[in-house]
Amino acid sequence: MTSRNGVAGDHDDGKGNDEHSDKVAIPRHLGLFGCIWHLVGLIIGTGIFISPTGVLRGAGGSVGLSFILWIVCAIIQTCGALSMAELAVIMKKSGGDFTFILQAWGPLMAFIRLWVLEMIIVPSGGAVMIMTISSYLLTPFFQCEETPVVSLRLLGVFFLLFIVVINCISVRLASKLAGVLSITKIVGLVIIIITGLHNLTKGKTEHFDDSFDVASYDISLLPTGLLSGLWAYSGWSVVTSISEEVKNPARNIPLSIVISMSMITMVYLMANVAYFTLLSPTQILTSTAVAADYSVQALGISWSWLIWLFVAMSALGSFNSSIFRSSRVKFSSAREGHLPEILSMVSISRNTPLPAILSCVLLLVYLIEDDIIALVEYLGFIDVVFESVTIAIVPYYRWKYPDIPRPYKVPLVIAFLYMAALVFIAVMALYAHPVRNSIALLTAFIAIPVYYAMVHPKYKLKCIRPISVKTTRFLQKLFYCVRQEKKTF
Repeated sequence: MTSRNGVAGDHDDGKGNDEHSDKVAIPRHLGLFGCIWHLVGLIIGTGIFISPTGVLRGAGGSVGLSFILWIVCAIIQTCGALSMAELAVIMKKSGGDFTFILQAWGPLMAFIRLWVLEMIIVPSGGAVMIMTISSYLLTPFFQCEETPVVSLRLLGVFFLLFIVVINCISVRLASKLAGVLSITKIVGLVIIIITGLHNLTKGKTEHFDDSFDVASYDISLLPTGLLSGLWAYSGWSVVTSISEEVKNPARNIPLSIVISMSMITMVYLMANVAYFTLLSPTQILTSTAVAADYSVQALGISWSWLIWLFVAMSALGSFNSSIFRSSRVKFSSAREGHLPEILSMVSISRNTPLPAILSCVLLLVYLIEDDIIALVEYLGFIDVVFESVTIAIVPYYRWKYPDIPRPYKVPLVIAFLYMAALVFIAVMALYAHPVRNSIALLTAFIAIPVYYAMVHPKYKLKCIRPISVKTTRFLQKLFYCVRQEKKTF
């Protein structure tokens, strides 16, 4: 059993030993490379192809300062990932931030985090990925005219259903797809890097002259640069959200983070060098798709479609890992009673959290909205606030539960560094946009009345229970699923 302080029992050593393989449960199927594929698959999405504009804007147009911001954001996110890895290893349950906050700060705070993450940020971010895939695949066919919105959405629906079906069929198949798409996106970035190195050999270095020359710098721009860079490196929570599916998590989770973040940082820096060999700071600041603008100049119109294709595959890989993570968070939260019971069930024939995966189809609603990116930016501040709340659990648990077995233990200075960075970014963002971010916080707190009406055991509406039971039993028969028959944590 797992107690309220997050200490798990000794029935599972976390190394993939499976004494009752005939019982219905999500298997431990991810080794070190599986974790790396999911990390690379989710982190390298659309960020490196779009974020350079935001990072450069936050650097005041300074090329040199923009590279410093990229490195700083990599350090911040790596510190966060390694700190969260300790919580994942201690608590052993999947669910990521939701599980950590539930164990440490209680069900109400966990529900607010779940509300913001799974009801707004994840689906709207997924819609951005879906529309990016459609846009990059269709734009080459509509060079002289605007791409029809209907075509973009229809193609988006196709890819959404494709990824959902893959994840429903097999957890291993979804992980293999993550590996294949991770390789394709790395190939796309390698093409950008090689062409950039070729440009350097031809003397295309004029945009690196006076790299740190900034006439005047507005400090209020810094949150824009940091949030853009952090977004490009975000996604590492995929491995801290699926700890029940990782073999030997105490080793594979932190090691995969170190390997993946080191590799991604190097690739990002080299890709930015390539961009600046052909694009001036002014061109990047006014660009809505830096990789697309670069590919046209580097490869010409006849071959630029290669980069467009790889960007689309990159977004598809991120979307696959995003669905993988999101379904596990829903599965874990439903298991704790924070979402409908049906989402906590596992397919008898497939051993996948099929209802939780199918619930991701609701993302279709977000495809109706044209300006989804504005929603993501609007709520990015809330994400930073709740990350601060989550990371505070690390020092809190060190103080309150010093004797908990910690197979992996992050140095406290790393956790404090990440916490300080998040608090700084939150304060600066609130200073730069006080009204917008205050409204965003109020949006998060809408979850409070929803929690008491739908979740709280004492105050939730009594009329919901009979309807919920009948609906659950019907869907259980329809999807041929049951609650997991053994503990995997």
